[in-house]
Amino acid sequence: MKTFFRAVIWMAAAVVGLGVWNVAPDFRPLVSAILAAAFVCYVLSVIVEVTVKRVISDEQLELRSRLEVLDKKVTAILREAFERRHPR
Repeated sequence: MKTFFRAVIWMAAAVVGLGVWNVAPDFRPLVSAILAAAFVCYVLSVIVEVTVKRVISDEQLELRSRLEVLDKKVTAILREAFERRHPR
């Protein structure tokens, strides 16, 4: 759904830009600069989004491995405590 809204917004911006481009030729440099800036900002936001997702994914994997080690240690400690309390 997010991609759909992005596509609709970009198409609306293109239509408005073309309208201003054809109706008011004096504003062509302004429209060009705004469209170029919008495109650059969009590309940068996509790059940042991908980078943040990758970093978060790496952090999650590291935390998961640490949690597994901690779980094994806690399980061993609890098993040892249980065996001391209830000898066989």
